[in-house]
Amino acid sequence: MLWRSGNFLMLEPVAEEFAIPAGDHIVVEWIGEMGEISLESDHAVIHSPMGGDIRAWDSNGVEIRIW
Repeated sequence: MLWRSGNFLMLEPVAEEFAIPAGDHIVVEWIGEMGEISLESDHAVIHSPMGGDIRAWDSNGVEIRIW
């Protein structure tokens, strides 16, 4: 996902928020059913379906903790 205009990322349904520098990237893996990505003017939302699992890593390869 290339995202230039935003400044934070929201992960749903866990309601976690992470600061992401504009122009930076993350890697997202869905386990189970595919989720969706919504891009807004100041943030992005990654939705994982209920009962699904999601993992994400920052541009340095460090896993983002998602509870």
